[in-house]
Amino acid sequence: MLSQMTRRAHLAAVLQESPDAEVQALANILEPSGVSDLESITTMPLKHTEAAEILQKASDLQDPEYVALLYYLHRTGQPYRSCHNIPFPPNAIIVPPKVLHTPQFRCGQYTFSTHRSHPGNSSVQFYNPLTHSSNTGIIEAIWRLPLNARLHTFLVIRPHTPLSPEDQEKAPFIQFPGLLTQIVDAQQSEQVIIIEPIHIVTHLTTFPRPAGTYGIQQKSLIICTALNRGRR
Repeated sequence: MLSQMTRRAHLAAVLQESPDAEVQALANILEPSGVSDLESITTMPLKHTEAAEILQKASDLQDPEYVALLYYLHRTGQPYRSCHNIPFPPNAIIVPPKVLHTPQFRCGQYTFSTHRSHPGNSSVQFYNPLTHSSNTGIIEAIWRLPLNARLHTFLVIRPHTPLSPEDQEKAPFIQFPGLLTQIVDAQQSEQVIIIEPIHIVTHLTTFPRPAGTYGIQQKSLIICTALNRGRR
């Protein structure tokens, strides 16, 4: 992976520094300077008509998903109200039960995707604002919805499931914490955590292992957080 990153950085430098017009055109194709209409309005106030147009294209949330979103918003101190909790008081900010589903989004120079669209880009280390702890998992879904005249992005995370202490001791990583590597259960967790892009720390490198690896009877997943580089 480091070799791939090095080659990509070298290519980007060549493309950007070349005076050739055709090379610059290729650079613009590979790294476009513009952003989509959806991305451009995430930092701008939304008009009522724009919010209505977004919701018109949105999909209904299942009840457990809507409850999880409300739980996150309330726990982080946001004064939002459920659409089912009627009558509404004056000036109440209602959480719509509909979201736009998107397969990916960019955060700075990095692309993060749902597990279905790109498994590699979906594996992340993140900060859980509800427990004030760092964790790892996969991005199952990316939601966008208008709230309080802004377009917000929320990530649905399935955290990795730890192996039993006995199985963790069978792998060598626990003896070498400097490697920033651990082994977890390959089976996806049933737990769902809602976060926002600001809570993502870094991508993970992952290495699926078959049952029997290190004497562990179930399938496992080796994960490495070395790409963090001390950001959190």
